[in-house]
Amino acid sequence: MTREFSVAALCMNTNGDKARNTAIAEALVRDAASAGAGWIMLPEVFPWHGPYSDIFLNAETEDGPLNQKLAGLAKELKVILFAGTVGERPGAADQSRADLTNSKGEKKVFNTSYVFGRDGSMLGKYRKIHLFNLTAADGTPTHCESEGFLSGDKPQTVVIDGLKVGLSICYDLRFPEFFSMLAAGGPVDVIAIPSAFTLATGMYHWELLLRARAVEWQAYVVAANQTGVHAPGKASFGHAMVIDPWGHKLADSGNHPGIARATISPDKINFYRAQLPALANRRHDIYRRP
Repeated sequence: MTREFSVAALCMNTNGDKARNTAIAEALVRDAASAGAGWIMLPEVFPWHGPYSDIFLNAETEDGPLNQKLAGLAKELKVILFAGTVGERPGAADQSRADLTNSKGEKKVFNTSYVFGRDGSMLGKYRKIHLFNLTAADGTPTHCESEGFLSGDKPQTVVIDGLKVGLSICYDLRFPEFFSMLAAGGPVDVIAIPSAFTLATGMYHWELLLRARAVEWQAYVVAANQTGVHAPGKASFGHAMVIDPWGHKLADSGNHPGIARATISPDKINFYRAQLPALANRRHDIYRRP
């Protein structure tokens, strides 16, 4: 019997009103579940997107009320919930870091993606490794995530419904080496990419990179994204997407809030890998040379 899973990547326009954002996120998750989606993904920074001066105030601990709510929602709807990303306050094990505050002395947080199972349990957790630091030609910072966020240092995968899922976040998309690490011990079957990919770069690179990662790893890519203007000078590209292992775009939410829903099939993963055995033809003995 062919196994198939209906997945949904959500597109939101998050702002600095946490209560408003979480209410919209919950409504979208419920809509996606009502439409039959069994795996649902929220975008990066879905509960709050605002100035770094307020980032710690709006962040929570891993066992905080937001995660309790998300776990309960996954259990109620009996879905796999990729909870986008949220600001995670550093725990006791993180207090030895030298970069807990930014250049203004403000507390930083991790940009963390949690995954909840159908029973509400936490299946996985990944802290964003690559932080988006961008400067204009005159040296003026235009995006500097390291002023608000601490970087993680551990790539993470999780097995869901028999599929190996690689967890990534937004800017990670640009680093092929990162995905090679996710595939250590065996290729990933699905790549999860909650994002707030900028409008300026997204119009050129978003779909291109999503399709490239899918083709490279002969894996499905499920990518939620932010859209529209969040604050003066901050805008996201939208177009939450689902891409298949051959690079076909199966769903696209467009540049407005909404849902990109498609069906993924382990049989199709196997079919494409049998048609073109690129993963089997990799020369790891060469790649690992210093």
